[in-house]
Amino acid sequence: NPKIPFIVQTDKMNTCALGTEFNVRAYSKTEPHVTLIEGSVLVNVADKDVRLKPGEDVSFSNNTVKIKNVDTQYYIQWKDGFLYFDNQPLVDVISDLGRWYNVNIEIENPSLMSYRLHFIVNRNSGIEEVIDNLNSLGYLNASKNQNNIIISKKNKEKRD
Repeated sequence: NPKIPFIVQTDKMNTCALGTEFNVRAYSKTEPHVTLIEGSVLVNVADKDVRLKPGEDVSFSNNTVKIKNVDTQYYIQWKDGFLYFDNQPLVDVISDLGRWYNVNIEIENPSLMSYRLHFIVNRNSGIEEVIDNLNSLGYLNASKNQNNIIISKKNKEKRD
């Protein structure tokens, strides 16, 4: 309804729906994103109006507006009950997993932070299944200790 626009407001962006399907991510301590799945949105960020095309993402970081093309599956799988990560850095994956499962996640080796994952998990699965799936990747070791998940490099077995 043009007379009563649907606007999603965050602390750094306003997104006006223009007949569409879109995703807004604006968690504290992360850069805000608006991703257009289909239709059209007008995003006001840093006093600029940005009209997105389907498959585009706008973000705002360090006073810079960035627009890029993205795989929209990452942004819509949650509707179907999945957390979907395609070529995402481990640090981003664990941030979402920690938030969803309400656990603290620690990465023992900083070099793991930049590892990129293709990882899908049913949101209704327990954290134990997530740990099993991380361990099945072959290069990570994930373990649970109370409300903490510890991720380290998998030790390579010695062979004769």
